Amino acid sequence: MRNRMLRAALAGTSVALLATACSSGGAAKTPDAKSNFSTAQVTTAPGTKPLTNLTWSGDYRAPYSEDPLKTADYPEETILGNVCEPLIRVGADYSLQPGIAKSWTQPDSKHVVVQLDPRATFADGKPVTTDDVVYSIMRNLDPNEASNYADSFNDLGSAKATGPHEVTFTLTKPDYIFDRQLGILGSAIVEKAFAVKAGQNFGNANVGVMCTGPYTIASFDGTNQMVLKKNPTYWDPSHAGKAENVTFKFLADPSALANALSSGSMQGAFNLGASVIPQLSKSTAGKLYIGATGSTTQNIDLIVSNFSGGLGDARTRQALSMALDRVGIAKTLAGGAADPLYAVAGPGFWQGGPAAATYKAAYDQLAAKGADVAGASKLVQQAGSAGKLVTIAYTAGVPQQAQLAQVIQQTGQQIGLNIKIVGLPDQQYGSLFTDPKARASYDGFLTINYMEFPEAATMYASYGTKSGVQNFNGYANPEVQAALDAAQGTNDPQARAEDVLKAQAILNKDLPWIPIIAPRALLFQSKDVTGAPLTFSYMDNSWITAVGAP
Repeated sequence: MRNRMLRAALAGTSVALLATACSSGGAAKTPDAKSNFSTAQVTTAPGTKPLTNLTWSGDYRAPYSEDPLKTADYPEETILGNVCEPLIRVGADYSLQPGIAKSWTQPDSKHVVVQLDPRATFADGKPVTTDDVVYSIMRNLDPNEASNYADSFNDLGSAKATGPHEVTFTLTKPDYIFDRQLGILGSAIVEKAFAVKAGQNFGNANVGVMCTGPYTIASFDGTNQMVLKKNPTYWDPSHAGKAENVTFKFLADPSALANALSSGSMQGAFNLGASVIPQLSKSTAGKLYIGATGSTTQNIDLIVSNFSGGLGDARTRQALSMALDRVGIAKTLAGGAADPLYAVAGPGFWQGGPAAATYKAAYDQLAAKGADVAGASKLVQQAGSAGKLVTIAYTAGVPQQAQLAQVIQQTGQQIGLNIKIVGLPDQQYGSLFTDPKARASYDGFLTINYMEFPEAATMYASYGTKSGVQNFNGYANPEVQAALDAAQGTNDPQARAEDVLKAQAILNKDLPWIPIIAPRALLFQSKDVTGAPLTFSYMDNSWITAVGAP
């Protein structure tokens, strides 16, 4: 039950999305014409030629472990999916595709049946067995493993071999979106015999892992770089890598990263901060790509810590949300590489899906309201909250988050709220996601949150239901719970959307989380390479295989 909390906490301390102080007005736009703004493109052109060496940003720090279950954060999820493949492969458009599981079916609401590809082998040449698959998935439910993906398998009752190459997953409640969990790093298949022998040392740099991916780990110094090498015996030739060696470097300083990319010493990076946009948009070494609206499943929000303090009255939360100039924040603080967010599960969670039109119609109604300071001031008066102290925490480790906190403070002052903002050291800020006592001193705290796949029902369930792993404030509404249970339990995308929107309407009124902006995908790619995705799909998946020389 730790992964969503950890992802929210670490994401909040690692990503520098905001660049300068906020000013209001105007639509967000690409900051430089040289940037390749995309309205529909989900990937750059696939590489067609091999590469001897590829050097890429591994994000702000080195992975804590090579074990795919141990940490769910940007460095691990960017890299390890290329080494340890999830059971189901995920495309740049988030589509589920055959991989180790060559096919899968859901005969009823509580069973998912997977047929394994008999060609699948581990890097040591041993075949993938049903025993390996059952072991790998059930690791998430073993408390001794401390999987950061445990919450993704809350509905899993058992996994059993039901044929020579068949595994059946039995669920504890109706769930027609469980197959999505089989495409995340929590479903990476590891060799059971290797893992059992390694014990607690599995994933340590001196022991490593044994997985099925197109790359293996050649070396890892634990701090500065991790080197992957192409698996010469990879079981699926159609998905083999083009780069012989891939070096991931870990540069926490945005300026150092921008210089490395501009000089050509590093050939690509995801998850860039807005502060590097001016430099990289003018670089002659490659191109900066800014993805479309909804190109990530990231969201920047204000999480309400409790319902007894300064934000305890729903009208006060509604007033603060109503007064936020989301367009101005997206334009100025995020350098144009974000969009105003009017519901936590914004376009990134449904755009391009089978019920997108239904979601969009509801979302457009929310967006049409815009900021309303006068109306918000009236709500504050009606709630009797004028002059009441509201304390909001943020991470002091990211100066740009302080700027967003200041904008919220100024917005509160405009409508009669007395907002105090408190910057916390990274470790203390991280404890807000794990320790109720740590949250008790604050009425709310800022986060940048994400999911690995687009599914609005799952996002809302994570904080809007009693068992949601991101329910940090004890929020409970039986209508929301019923709507999200119904959404999960139907295989009709249109019916699911209608159920989700019932929950969304209530959540947008109760506001246990207040949405602010949604970052777009940011990718810099050297002119010497192509093939990287322009969506958040690089998380958990073997995206490197598409990257090669033009």
